[in-house]
Amino acid sequence: MSLLQSRWLAWAIFYAVFAINLVLDSWLLTILHKRGVRKQLPWFVVYVGWELLATVVGLTTFLISRSLYVTVYWWVEGIRIALTVAAVRESLLRIFRGFESLLRWSVAIVILAVIVYSGWKAVHAPPVQSNRLISFIIGAEFTFRWGIAGVALLSMGLMWFVQEPMGSREDAVVTGAGIASIASLAAVVSRSFFGRRFIIFTQYLPDMGYFVAALYWIRVFKRPVQEFGFKELGMGPEDIRREMRRYRELAERIMRKLR
Repeated sequence: MSLLQSRWLAWAIFYAVFAINLVLDSWLLTILHKRGVRKQLPWFVVYVGWELLATVVGLTTFLISRSLYVTVYWWVEGIRIALTVAAVRESLLRIFRGFESLLRWSVAIVILAVIVYSGWKAVHAPPVQSNRLISFIIGAEFTFRWGIAGVALLSMGLMWFVQEPMGSREDAVVTGAGIASIASLAAVVSRSFFGRRFIIFTQYLPDMGYFVAALYWIRVFKRPVQEFGFKELGMGPEDIRREMRRYRELAERIMRKLR
């Protein structure tokens, strides 16, 4: 493949990533709105909305100015990782009800530790050709990605241990965030070990991880929430009245015997 063809392919993939992001985020946000997920998982809905807005803003700024795109990208990335943490935290609190106090303190301590570490790294060991803000965001994102990936794996074991139901919407949020985080970490680790040798493939791993997570979220949230009631038991109004009458008569007989 010639150099010109390689450049055309790289640009085609670059714009295709924007297009796929727009389609998946719009599709997912529409499903979340129809299912009324905002009342149940507000931070997750805000996170998906931000992903859609970030894609639109990123494409617009890139077409206007490359330098502006880089600046906007890092501000957007900082907000993205904060919303990811908020969405995962809210889902964990809903999954492990009864452990809210412990989880709140644990998550708060982890967040504070990451901020302190990233701040220290930005001040004392900023990377070459980078300002302190970018250094802080890179450090925070990398550390939080490890945390989210670990939480996703740990939550699976905990749900099995405490016999919490798996496959719920909350579980899907944590699992999807874990998939996206593992893909991002794989790209960073690959570059650390192999340099730029496989960068033609690994540079797209974070995007592919998010695409897989988004498709998984679409699949889960597209399903209606399983309910348990008279309708699900196949009972109509007459059946309900009959059962209520039977239980009332039984209760009256018990009360007469007790007298």
